[in-house]
Amino acid sequence: MKPRPPSLPSPPGYVLVPVQTTYLEMKGRPETDPIVIPPGCLVERWIKPDTKAYCGLFAAVGGEWGWSGRLIMKKAELTTILHAGTTEVYRLLCHGQVAGFAELDRSISGQAELTYFGLLPAFIGRGLGKFLLDWVVRRAWKGDTTRVWLHTCQFDHGDALSVYLKAGFRVYDEKIEMQPYAQDFIARRRPGIEKNFHCGTMAYHHKDREPWKKERTPALTYRWR
Repeated sequence: MKPRPPSLPSPPGYVLVPVQTTYLEMKGRPETDPIVIPPGCLVERWIKPDTKAYCGLFAAVGGEWGWSGRLIMKKAELTTILHAGTTEVYRLLCHGQVAGFAELDRSISGQAELTYFGLLPAFIGRGLGKFLLDWVVRRAWKGDTTRVWLHTCQFDHGDALSVYLKAGFRVYDEKIEMQPYAQDFIARRRPGIEKNFHCGTMAYHHKDREPWKKERTPALTYRWR
């Protein structure tokens, strides 16, 4: 997705915040055997999803992690993305219930970006995420794909980075990016995060990270998540 111009204000109810973002890639097809699909589950492609239904699932899966990018898009813009031939949306169904979804973007020739991936809260902790990630990565390698990539950030599930690394991805870049988050989400997470800026250096403290780790940030970038 295109970076958010810094001159534009955040949508009502949202605020731009600096976020530690990690980019990962995979340049070779998985060499391990596919994970067996859990009993009673299946993955189906969601062709040209209705924007209202899609946003409902998006919010239900990503609400805990502050996902906002698709929720603050104009309907026409979101429809164009979801209905594009280069976008693939898949839903995981278990015993007839939607358990989660994954989305691929093939707009760059030879590449597949795993733009979104997650489970509904009620289905976390059952091993379904490991299966769905394995399934969608193998799907991403269909055709002439030479590179699969994704990004994760400090607000995602605490195990997200380790899960991606175990799946075969490797880190190729880390950035501090300005991203829009709902004000109520930031209010809930604020007790664990304190930020202080000075002279191009970001010093941040997170309860799950090393105390006051400092990193150089030559420039902040703006990204719709």
